Amino acid sequence: MQKSAFIKTLVVGTGAMAMSIGAAVSAATADTVLTVSSWASPKHTMNANVFPWMNEELKSCSGGSLSLKVEYGLAPPPAQYDTVRDGVADITWMVHGYTPGKFETTKIAELPGLYGKSENVSAAFQATWEKHLSAANEAKGVEILTNFVHGPGMIHTVKPISGFKDLNGMKLRVGGGVANAIGRALGVAGVNVPAPKVYETISSGVADGVFFPMETMYAFKVAELTKHTYRNTDGIYTTSFAIILNSDTFQSLSGAHQKCVENMRGVKMAAKVGAYWDAADDLGMEKGLEAGLVITDANDADKAYFKELTASIEADVLAEINKRGVDGKAALAFFKSQL
Repeated sequence: MQKSAFIKTLVVGTGAMAMSIGAAVSAATADTVLTVSSWASPKHTMNANVFPWMNEELKSCSGGSLSLKVEYGLAPPPAQYDTVRDGVADITWMVHGYTPGKFETTKIAELPGLYGKSENVSAAFQATWEKHLSAANEAKGVEILTNFVHGPGMIHTVKPISGFKDLNGMKLRVGGGVANAIGRALGVAGVNVPAPKVYETISSGVADGVFFPMETMYAFKVAELTKHTYRNTDGIYTTSFAIILNSDTFQSLSGAHQKCVENMRGVKMAAKVGAYWDAADDLGMEKGLEAGLVITDANDADKAYFKELTASIEADVLAEINKRGVDGKAALAFFKSQL
C-alpha cells in the first residue's frame, strides 16, 4: 500500500472510531431523564410552572440530553425526602416541617413577624442557608438545589373572626414546623394533615379553617370552603421548602450535566421559584375574591397581641439551631440583612 493511501486509511478509520465513540457517549446521555416525585395537583404552581421551567433550563443547557419527567403518587407529602434519599425518585419538593426533628435550622425562615413576597424571602433564605445553615448538614444523601418559602401565611376560616383571640379553642389545620408553635401560642386546637388533605378535612368538619398562603385558594380549592381570611401584615407564619436531588443521581451525571444542574441551583433558583409562588398568590387572591372571600386585616392592637403571644418562639428556634452547631443569632441577623 502506498504511504499516502495508508495514512488516508488510518485517518478515515480513526475518524470513524471517534464518531462511533461520540455516538455511544451521545446515546448514553440522550435519554438522561430525571424522575420528579411530585404531589399536589397538576395545576399547582410547582407542577404547572416550576418543574416545566426546570425542565426547559436543563434541556437548553444540555442540548436536549438532560430532562425531567414528573410522576405523581410515588409517595405522600411527608415521605418525599425519604423517597429521593432512597433513590425511588431523583428529585422532589419537600416541606421541612413534614419531617419533625429532622430539620431545625430551616425554621429560621418560618418565624412569626416575617411578611414579604416569596421571591425576596426565598432568595434571602437560600443565601442564609449557603452562608450559615448548610453547616448543620441536616439533609443526608441529597443535594439541596434550593430552599424557598411560600408567600405570607394567613388564616382562612369557614366563619368570620374579628381577632386572634377568637382562635382560642378553634380547630384549625396547621402545617408543621414553626406554624405548630404559633398555633399553640394562639390556643388553636391543631389539626395536622398534609396540604392535599385540607379540603377533605374542612369539608368534613374536622377543621374549621386552615393556616395557608393565598395561593391555596386556587391550588387546593380552599375558596370553595372558607370565605373569611384574617391577615396580619406584620406576618403570621410561613413554610419552608426545598427542592432536592438524590446525591447518587447527581454523581452519576456526566460532567456537562452536572454543570447544568450547578448553573441552575442556588439563590437565583430560589428567587425564580419564589416569583412563581408570588404569581400563584395573585391568582389565588383573584379566585378567592371571585368566590366571595372577605379579607380582614389585623389592627395595631391585635398585631401587638399576636407579637406578645409568640414572643418566645424566636428564642426557642434559635436555641435549636445552636444545638445543630450553627450560630442562630448570626444566621438570623444575616437573613434579615438580606431582606
